[in-house]
Amino acid sequence: MKFVTFAGLSCLAWSLVAPVHAQVADMGKTLHTYFEAPESGFDPAKYSDHYSGEVNSSIFESLLAYDYLARPQTLVPRLAELPQILDDGKTFIFKIKPGIYFADDAAFKGKKREVTAQDVVYTIQRIVDPNSRGAPWDFMFKGKVIGLDAKIEAAKNKPFDFDKPIEGLKALDRYTFQIKLLRPDYNMPYIMAAPATGIVAREVIEAYGEESEAHPVGTGPYMLKSWQRRNRIVLVANPNYRGHQYKPATGNGIQIDQTVAKQLEGKTFPRIGTIDIRVIETPQASWLSFLNGQLDTHPRLGYNYARLIAPENALTGKYLSLGWRYFREAEADITYYMFNMDDKVVGGYALEKVALRRAIAFSYNQAKELSIIRNNQGLAAQSPLAPQINGYDPNFRNVLGRYSPSRGNALLDMFGYKDCDKDGWRELPGCKPLKITYMTSTGADGRDQEELLLKGFNAIGIKLDIEKMNFSDLLKNRQGGTYQFAGGAWGQDYPDAENFMQLLYGPNAGPVNESRFRNKDFDKLYDQIAAEPPSEARNERLRQMSRIVAAYVPWIYNINRIRTHIAHPWVSGYKPHPDNMPHWYFLDIDAAKQRAGTSK
Repeated sequence: MKFVTFAGLSCLAWSLVAPVHAQVADMGKTLHTYFEAPESGFDPAKYSDHYSGEVNSSIFESLLAYDYLARPQTLVPRLAELPQILDDGKTFIFKIKPGIYFADDAAFKGKKREVTAQDVVYTIQRIVDPNSRGAPWDFMFKGKVIGLDAKIEAAKNKPFDFDKPIEGLKALDRYTFQIKLLRPDYNMPYIMAAPATGIVAREVIEAYGEESEAHPVGTGPYMLKSWQRRNRIVLVANPNYRGHQYKPATGNGIQIDQTVAKQLEGKTFPRIGTIDIRVIETPQASWLSFLNGQLDTHPRLGYNYARLIAPENALTGKYLSLGWRYFREAEADITYYMFNMDDKVVGGYALEKVALRRAIAFSYNQAKELSIIRNNQGLAAQSPLAPQINGYDPNFRNVLGRYSPSRGNALLDMFGYKDCDKDGWRELPGCKPLKITYMTSTGADGRDQEELLLKGFNAIGIKLDIEKMNFSDLLKNRQGGTYQFAGGAWGQDYPDAENFMQLLYGPNAGPVNESRFRNKDFDKLYDQIAAEPPSEARNERLRQMSRIVAAYVPWIYNINRIRTHIAHPWVSGYKPHPDNMPHWYFLDIDAAKQRAGTSK
């Protein structure tokens, strides 16, 4: 047996979140929180939006998880122990812990339903099944698992055959799951910690069919009690949950927030009986709700309000005196503007199309967005990658990413984008109309960003229309390719560059690669970095990939965000995590202080 060591993961030693087989949630305690954009549905295989993922992460469990307080991010057991890794990273064997049960549901016909290895086999196949709303997470396993791609191809014309065995996915016994790959994938343990790989029961999925997203049944600490779509989600503690006590990870280079660790010490989780989530799409409304005590936590505070309470990145006296808990944390994410490379106007690879996108990139004032609009709560993104992940190079610079409308104008002049009718706006080469539509969501306070974009487009003589819609419809248009120009954001599913570069990988064009960028040189490099462990040679290939993206401009890099999070003093155990998941089950509430605070 050959063991492999990963950043943040050693198969020889690990921390445990110890099961205690006791459900001690206090049903008299309610945590009030919010989402700044609507959810889509609660089926991990079918939906890829972040807000659905936050709920899924509390209802479903993956085989592995991240230690709550350890930095850098460190994998720990969850449904399974950390895997045995064989064949130089091509075979992974997971031992599932016996005695873990799904929440009760009518689909189980009155019987307790234990998690088994066969559930993992089924869950992974659902993730790649094209009938799972286009399989937005299939990149995690497609092209990797022995025998799986043939099943995917067959399912394009008929229902997926879940019962046909393949070499790559096997239940070796009731509690032992094996995955065998075509090539090494050193990220597979991280993938098995992603919320999208939360384990589901086949009986439940088949019982509810197309309505599976409204009937989530998992093994996690919470269950769905009620759901008013795009408005309110209420979760309650799962009485079948085994209960956990937090024990921090240990190892070289691991740091633990000792203040929060002390708040968790000796407690069995979850402590809170109900999680009440409101969808509040405007920053002002969410801020006022927190200020009035209607929200107990306020993740991702709007930039203007972050500037108000902490102008020097620390709470001012007024807010400090209220006892608020304040966190300013860098996220492992990137925001960007993207072009639909299949669009007849802004897409394509001909020189005049590349020139158009580069000119638009020259018109974007990244420094102003960062300093003025976002109050310096971020880093100027230089590549498709994010901080806090393997492969990120803080010294890399996008040499084509400068703000220079004059260069943009010169480039457009050179390639025949002229104002043919003298109305102040450029036309396409040949004097055909040129108008670009930017698609964005309602609710979010994006007026400043929109004005910045309009100013930039005006400076290079290109007419920009702005089309607004709710977030779910925006996501549908982006994933379906029915847009020209839109904003995007990506947070880690696992902390490695491959998870970000796959957003531009040609075979992923569609719901994953929303820009539909295709480049043979990029794809060849991707295939290499996806099969090798972190190294300086791999990092250089990643830099090459970033240069290719900069040259063709399917994306205009925006910001690697730094977020502000606040919580009232009656909330303990609160600590934002780089994975941007809420981890509600580690929180606790002093109910007496909550009542006193909300009655003022």
